[in-house]
Amino acid sequence: MSRMTAVWNPWRDVNRLRHEMDQLFNQDWVAGTRRGAEFPPINVWENSTGLLLTAELPGLDPSQLDVSLEKDSVTISGKRVCESNGQTEENYVRRERWFEPFARRIELPFDVNPDRCEASYEKGVLSVKIERAPEQEPKKLTIKAG
Repeated sequence: MSRMTAVWNPWRDVNRLRHEMDQLFNQDWVAGTRRGAEFPPINVWENSTGLLLTAELPGLDPSQLDVSLEKDSVTISGKRVCESNGQTEENYVRRERWFEPFARRIELPFDVNPDRCEASYEKGVLSVKIERAPEQEPKKLTIKAG
C-alpha cells in the first residue's frame, strides 16, 4: 500500500488567515466598540433634480431622530432608547441590539437647496428628499447649427 504525502501549499494558509480576518472584522465586537456595518443602513437614488435617501431605523420614534443638511452633506442622528420590559441587564441571555447615540454623515455629489428638502418617517424607514441647489442643476444646451 502506497503512502501519499500532502504537499504544503503556503497560499492555502494565507487564504485561511485572510478568511479568519474577514470573519473577525465582519462580526460585532464585545462591549459595543464596533458594530460591523455603519448605522443606520442607507440607500441613495439620484435623478436630475436631486436624490432620495432612505435609512432603516426600526423601532424609533421620529422625535428621537434629527436630520441636518449642510452645503453638500446630510447627517442623520439620534438615540435608541432601551426598553426594559421589566428586565435588568443581568437577566439577558443574549443582547445584540445596542442603545447609544448614533450619527451618520453622507457626502452628496452636489450642493443642497435646503428650502426644497423634506423628510418623512413611515414603518421604520426614514425618507429624505434632497433637491439640488439651482446653480447645481444640470443644464441642457441648445446646439446651434452653423
